[in-house]
Formats: sequence, structure tokens, C-alpha cells
Amino acid sequence: YYKDVSASIDTDDYFELMMRNAWHITGGEGALENTSNRRVLVVHSDGSQEVVEIKDDLGLDADDLTEMRRRLEAQGVTDIDRIELTA
Repeated sequence: YYKDVSASIDTDDYFELMMRNAWHITGGEGALENTSNRRVLVVHSDGSQEVVEIKDDLGLDADDLTEMRRRLEAQGVTDIDRIELTA
């Protein structure tokens, strides 16, 4: 299959990005960073905020904040006061 579509893929970097996004594989840097995994605003108990990628987001309901918190904590995010979503 990939041999047949290779003419439409300009560079190896673009192929890498396509695979990361299609399979929700975290990683990449800059323009090659995965953009398909869900990102949420984590507000910590001290009021600081950060946008965090949920690395294992397959099967995650878009409004399941409890499961999002569990997955974030499993990947090492600590001191979560609340999670905010955008539309």
C-alpha cells in the first residue's frame, strides 16, 4: 500500500508525521510533532497551568475528565487541580 502512495509523500519527515498522526504515536519535534493526540489544559493546585498531551488517548471519550486525569497521572503528571477542555 505505502509503495503506491509514496509518490504523494514529499519527504521522509512528512511520512513520519503522517504515521504519527494516523496511529496516535506520540513524539516528533517542531513541525513533525504529533498533532492528533488530545491535549488539555491542566491547572495545578498552585494555580500554574500547562497544556499537556494525553499520550494514550485512543478510546478516550471527549468529555471523560475522570479517565483523562487517570491517564495523565499514569504518565507522570502530578498535582492536578482540574482539567479544562476547549471546543
